[in-house]
Amino acid sequence: MNECSDWVSAYVGFFERLEAEALNNLEAVFSASATFKDPFNAVRGRRAIRQVFEHMFRTTRSPRFRVHDWMCAGNAAFIRWRFTCSLKGRGIDVTGVSHVEFDGSGRVTAHIDYWDAAEGMYERLPVIGLVLRWLRLCLGACAPAEFPPGACRACVDSRWLARALLVG
Repeated sequence: MNECSDWVSAYVGFFERLEAEALNNLEAVFSASATFKDPFNAVRGRRAIRQVFEHMFRTTRSPRFRVHDWMCAGNAAFIRWRFTCSLKGRGIDVTGVSHVEFDGSGRVTAHIDYWDAAEGMYERLPVIGLVLRWLRLCLGACAPAEFPPGACRACVDSRWLARALLVG
């Protein structure tokens, strides 16, 4: 293994075992000026990163990250993961990818998450979720087995709007 592989293995272990108490050890994981970005946050520095995770632990139940796989390129890595939790009694299940950069000592200098916030969160909201589910059906490519020739997903047939209503 090379240095990047060692660093990613340690980082993956940190996330897969992440609990509120582990936030006391962020100086071993993130550089002082590290950046963290996801669809809801864009912060710099360990204190701000800690606040993001504290918020996650305050607002969700049983948050867990499970890493599927990862790859290194120089001092950077791409990590494919699954996040599950309960939020206000509803199960959340999100799959995403993180682009992570490390300094020469293996601490994270940048962590950027890429995941579909609409599918993972917004589509579960009562009013906006309906609109987003309808848009996803309307804008998506037609599946030949499901739709007659020339049909345009939800926009043509009202039963697809009914499906959007029921999916949430």
